[in-house]
Amino acid sequence: MGYDLYRDEETDENLNYFRWNIWGFPPVRYLGEIYGWIPQGTVIEAWTDDDGKEYESSEAWYDTNDGQIICAEDAQLWADALKLAIEDIKKQPIVKESTKSTKIDDAYMAEREEIHNKVPETILRQFNTETSIGYLERYVTFLEGGDFKIY
Repeated sequence: MGYDLYRDEETDENLNYFRWNIWGFPPVRYLGEIYGWIPQGTVIEAWTDDDGKEYESSEAWYDTNDGQIICAEDAQLWADALKLAIEDIKKQPIVKESTKSTKIDDAYMAEREEIHNKVPETILRQFNTETSIGYLERYVTFLEGGDFKIY
């Protein structure tokens, strides 16, 4: 499972689609919050299923894959917060990607708990490689492209 972010309108290829895996999306959300982003919430548009049943528009959040819409203003505020975070990350020691463990063990699960408890130092460590910084910078560009949907 992951988070596939799409825009409906045709724009630059880098602005139409972005993907976070299940482990990466929560930390990038929390990183934005730590740096001042106040999530506005999302909306699922009204829709009709294959059997003709109609569903009204509803409010949603960021942690599902329901095609919910993040408005352009919210996306820009998230981007602004991440720009501040990237500045701070670049001031910290940058480590090689190969030095980070990919083993899912007790230490890894303890770190995930710290992430979900929004421990700033732990969240910043998630992005302290050149690869991660580059991915964050590309995400900022994506966010600045306006509204998008999460699938």
